[in-house]
Amino acid sequence: MMVKASALHLVLVITLVITVLLGSLIYLHFFYREQQQKIDRWDMLAQDLEAGTSLALSAYFPHTQSGETLLLSPITLRDSLRIEKKQWGFLDAVTVHSWRGQDTLKRSFLSGIQPKDSTVLYIVDEDRPLSISGKTVIQGTAFLPQSGIRPAFVDGEYYQGIEKMVDGQIKESSQALPDYEVERINAIKSLYTEKLPESADVPSNHSLRHSFFEATRYYHLPQAAPLLADSISGNLVILADSTVHISAQTVWEDAIVIAPHIKLEDDFSGNGQFFAFDSLTVGKNVALRYPSVLALLTADSLNGPLKLTVGENSRIQGMVLLHRANIPDQMDLLELQKNVTVEGELISFGLLKYTDPLTVKGGLYAHRLIIQRPSSLYENYLISLNLERNKLHPYYIAPFFWTTEEPAPQKIVKWLN
Repeated sequence: MMVKASALHLVLVITLVITVLLGSLIYLHFFYREQQQKIDRWDMLAQDLEAGTSLALSAYFPHTQSGETLLLSPITLRDSLRIEKKQWGFLDAVTVHSWRGQDTLKRSFLSGIQPKDSTVLYIVDEDRPLSISGKTVIQGTAFLPQSGIRPAFVDGEYYQGIEKMVDGQIKESSQALPDYEVERINAIKSLYTEKLPESADVPSNHSLRHSFFEATRYYHLPQAAPLLADSISGNLVILADSTVHISAQTVWEDAIVIAPHIKLEDDFSGNGQFFAFDSLTVGKNVALRYPSVLALLTADSLNGPLKLTVGENSRIQGMVLLHRANIPDQMDLLELQKNVTVEGELISFGLLKYTDPLTVKGGLYAHRLIIQRPSSLYENYLISLNLERNKLHPYYIAPFFWTTEEPAPQKIVKWLN
């Protein structure tokens, strides 16, 4: 009886062990199958997200008027895909969501357009030649007046560059700057007039941050005053009645400000888009990181000349724009003080006044150039300018400004959130 009892006990123990092992194996099977299904779902959602991104960047995908576009996944025909695309100043802000059940992937980014050509210099043809002097470098395609370009003496200094003066193609410019997207400028002006009455006052807290996955927030600055927030970042638009002073202590990231007058104080650093209607002043030693936009958008009804100034030793990565649709006899002025660097596009629908040295890694477009030297004021003289298209970053994506003959696909400028 003792042997039979021991054998029975052993059988029970073995049975229990086998049961536990089999149960564990079954559990592991279902666990790993569930995990694999989850991984497969995430992989499919990631593919949906890529498909949505490609669709949003295509040349013919419009801005979503009602806020968003809901689609069925073109890959699985099971998952849901939501795309929102809106104008964000001279860029586009895009958000893409893909989901199945409770599983969701999302991303947001700013998009722009690849530069359409290798233009480094465009000077409107006013039936007068360009003169070049000093250690001027022009690398890229230059659109010059029909009367051409010639070397000249200035303050006892002659041209010291290559013999052909332009390291690249020379083409004839027209009597106006190239065509541009008027709708973008009109949309920015309309945004100011439409949203200003319904925007909330800037809160007293010291940090404003808002995700691009949420609806844009609009804040109102009612009188000329410094913007006291320590940090302003994300999906925010600041609208001001008068002058906005932005101090060097303010952290600025991606947000937009629209005001009659804007002043960035000395040593300010950040990235964003700054739109003024009457005047825009950038202090000394300012660093605006890519992708930034400085734009003075002047109404034809305003008497000129109005002025956009960039202080000495400042560096702008993006676009600097002075715009007026109908250029008056007394042109508006874009002034660049000593030792300014622009990496991107420098555009003046009026006068562009500079103090050498000036470095442009990208393209310079102007109706007319002027430079003040100790001896005199010179018009359409290139003196100690560094205009080098090949120094522009190879992956630089431009804001939407110049028109293209055919709709061009967009590229991602910056990942958000």
